[in-house]
Amino acid sequence: MELYHLRTFVTVAEEQHLTRAAERLFTSQPAISAHIKALEEELRLTLFDRTPKGMQLTPAGRQLLDQAQRTLATAGDFLQAAKGMQNELLGSIRIGLNTDAEFLRLVELQAGLSAHHPQLGIEFLAGRTGDNIPALRIGRLDAAFVSGDCDEPLLESHILREEEMAIAVPHALRDQIDSPDIRALARLPWVYTSPSCAYYQLMQPLFDAHGCKPVKTMLADQEDAMKAMVAAGVGLGIMRRSEVEAAERAGQMHVLPMELPTLSLRFAYLRKRTNDPVIRAVVAELSAIWGLKDLTQREAV
Repeated sequence: MELYHLRTFVTVAEEQHLTRAAERLFTSQPAISAHIKALEEELRLTLFDRTPKGMQLTPAGRQLLDQAQRTLATAGDFLQAAKGMQNELLGSIRIGLNTDAEFLRLVELQAGLSAHHPQLGIEFLAGRTGDNIPALRIGRLDAAFVSGDCDEPLLESHILREEEMAIAVPHALRDQIDSPDIRALARLPWVYTSPSCAYYQLMQPLFDAHGCKPVKTMLADQEDAMKAMVAAGVGLGIMRRSEVEAAERAGQMHVLPMELPTLSLRFAYLRKRTNDPVIRAVVAELSAIWGLKDLTQREAV
């Protein structure tokens, strides 16, 4: 029996699906099937029932799952302890972004990591919250910035800040708004974001609660694109309040006097990598940058 047999067993048990398990382990479905078959033959037990709904653990599989998880965790701790004895933190990390570099304080993050861990390779990859979470889940990203709630059971996430949001109003539409009435606002043109953007998740409940849907003029998924479209008079949009207020001072748009829920900016990664030295190094830098207590010393939010 090899550790990869146990890793495959645990992953299939978590995903209940061979294809999803293969994606997480960066291998093929036939290889996953072969690992399970070899393990079942060695143990002389059937671990899964193959059903139309996916791979379901048998009673024997359920009894062995916890022990398999503990075995893998022990092996992982052994490797992390060995890595911790090295003088230099080696390797690389792929971090998914969900907004602009200035807001995420990436220059400070890169500078801190380079100063403290010069052998660590860093990749910042542009994306959106709705794309970053599944990319974390299957291992395409090592960590990511995400906004809003993060209830994915496989992930840990730390709140870096609560961001106030606001509705940005173009000059051309200001005279058409007598009060922040939701139904009246829905009849005006809006610049949308895609459903994978956290701003969309904030916008939709606002109108759904009043049984209306805002008029969509176009889609702009990037903060700078949204700002440019609102300033050009294309439509209203939801943006960070600090951005809208700065644009208002510059005479580019107006802030609608209406309170919106805040959005949590989070840093997320796979729960099983909590003790990974690379992840811990990045979290420690973020703690210092954002003026937070050392996030590596407490449970993630």
